[in-house]
Amino acid sequence: MRAALSVARAAGQQAIDESASWAELERLAESLRGELERAPQRSAASVFGEALFERWGFAREVADTSLRYVLLPSVLRARRGNCVGLGSLTLALAEMLGHSAQGVLMPGHFYVRFSEPSGARNLELLRRGEAMSNAWYAERFPIPGGSAPEYARPLSIREVQGVIEYDVGNERRRQLRLVDAGAAYTRAIALFPQLAEAHASLGATLQLLGQFEEAAASYARARAANPNLPGVDRNRALLEQERGAPAAR
Repeated sequence: MRAALSVARAAGQQAIDESASWAELERLAESLRGELERAPQRSAASVFGEALFERWGFAREVADTSLRYVLLPSVLRARRGNCVGLGSLTLALAEMLGHSAQGVLMPGHFYVRFSEPSGARNLELLRRGEAMSNAWYAERFPIPGGSAPEYARPLSIREVQGVIEYDVGNERRRQLRLVDAGAAYTRAIALFPQLAEAHASLGATLQLLGQFEEAAASYARARAANPNLPGVDRNRALLEQERGAPAAR
């Protein structure tokens, strides 16, 4: 929870009242605690999903890339979020209630996995909390090359924070706020060094800023982290053309 709020603060959302966010989270957690105590035999993940989408009225956002659907305080206010925003909310509530839940990253997607007595249970936040199998995620969000260190595994809290920072960087780059984008990608890498997309995106941002040597180093780190990450070799070739040298083989 503190990590998610710190990203919102770093993203410049000065108008966000952190005390109000804490109060709303505590209210939701208390309501959820009662539901869990009344139905101890039920899957915690299903109780979380039912509360989020049926009782509290949260909704998914799949088209708008605005940070208000990513950052936890504004997701709480709007009752709407993308997969990262709704995932951050779920993880915050699980942490407050002492339930074991972790974020999981796939190419272009993020979801939450609960550890329950019967085994792991995935909570798909873009399908109103439906429980989806690992095979469904593998088919729906295929990993180039079949595997990579950042995908399909439980993430630490710091790594989840890195994913949020990566989304901040993407939005700043879309806004052509390149220096801010580079700073967000740099924070993402510090939190989640295996996040190859962040290295590649930092490289592309540095390339746009004319910092060619630094861009080349970022592309090399992206390729080392995930040799199958799409687009990296193409960007490196374009960079070499800009630098006036033949592309490295």
